[in-house]
Amino acid sequence: MAINNTLKDIREERNLIQADLAKAVGSCSDTIGRIERGERNASLEIAIRLAHYQKMPVEEIFQIED
Repeated sequence: MAINNTLKDIREERNLIQADLAKAVGSCSDTIGRIERGERNASLEIAIRLAHYQKMPVEEIFQIED
């Protein structure tokens, strides 16, 4: 099972750059970029921090592909 995400779309809709989002959730822009490209899965902590910052459920950002 793969985990897909809509993080980049959400970030761009809200006019955020990777560096600003990374700073807000205690990460680095390289990590955010890798998550957006699907090269890395977000840790549970980062996934929750991203969802909290975006004020949306984790499931709206990350989806499991069967």
